[in-house]
Amino acid sequence: MVSSVKNKEVSIVAWEICGAFTVKLRSDGILHSHTSSAINFDIESMKQFNVVMAKMLNNQPAPLLITLDEFAIPPDDVRDYWAKKESCPLSLADAYVAVSLSHKLIGSVYLKFNKPGRPTKIFTNKEDAVDWLKTFL
Repeated sequence: MVSSVKNKEVSIVAWEICGAFTVKLRSDGILHSHTSSAINFDIESMKQFNVVMAKMLNNQPAPLLITLDEFAIPPDDVRDYWAKKESCPLSLADAYVAVSLSHKLIGSVYLKFNKPGRPTKIFTNKEDAVDWLKTFL
């Protein structure tokens, strides 16, 4: 992948699988979490994700890029939990990439009703999401 900033190559400097989540630390300082639809996730798995995130980032805040398999739908209680600022204290901002209609609808509901406690946006492509997240570095 090529970054739009100075045409610098972005690489993965660390990665770990944590239940339904594949967590990757990118060389540009953005943490990328991809959620699989093959494994269910709940609040406890989100807490475990935070442990992995803290270890990977050495407890330093970073922007978070979130992608999901088409059929990976966060349950209501997980969305309620994740919207709280304290649920993910190391995230400077969350950028969701919604490629399916269901993700776009859930994203709109999440922003309107859950009112995330950190800067959060829904994007339709990864490049725009990354560009926005870079403003938090």
